[in-house]
Amino acid sequence: MEARKLSNPRASPFQLSLRVRHPSLDPAEISSQLRMKAEHSFRAGDPRLSRSGLAPASVHTESYWLGALNPAEWPTDPAVADDPLVKIARERLPVVNRSLGWALALCARRFFSVHAPLLRRIRSEGGQVSVLVTLSTTDASSFSLMPEVSRIFSELGIALEFEFISE
Repeated sequence: MEARKLSNPRASPFQLSLRVRHPSLDPAEISSQLRMKAEHSFRAGDPRLSRSGLAPASVHTESYWLGALNPAEWPTDPAVADDPLVKIARERLPVVNRSLGWALALCARRFFSVHAPLLRRIRSEGGQVSVLVTLSTTDASSFSLMPEVSRIFSELGIALEFEFISE
């Protein structure tokens, strides 16, 4: 599934989304655990219509959950307020909105401190977790990924997927 187009590329040169695939986990549980609303989800076994509408209906073979990540909102989240990186981000909020490196750093720290048990559970049960990064090629020219950030994503088994869009 392709990441969706940026709704307002001038507000940020990138968009982050969390995608979870799992053999059977209820997407409602994922939303509840992450305290995030899914933008798109379905459960394994739910009816699946064919794209053409001509083929007979089948069922989804796995559960799927996709939700938007907005690190700029997290500095006000009391669950991560004591994190030193979040304190720095609060002081530099405009930078977080424009810097992919900072946004990914906040995602990594938030996942590690708050959602690591769920993410590890998903992986141990045969699921996959990825962060989709949609970049506007006209607004973003480069970014840096700090070693600590890549280590956290690696430890949690989170894949980074990049989609470049031109406008």
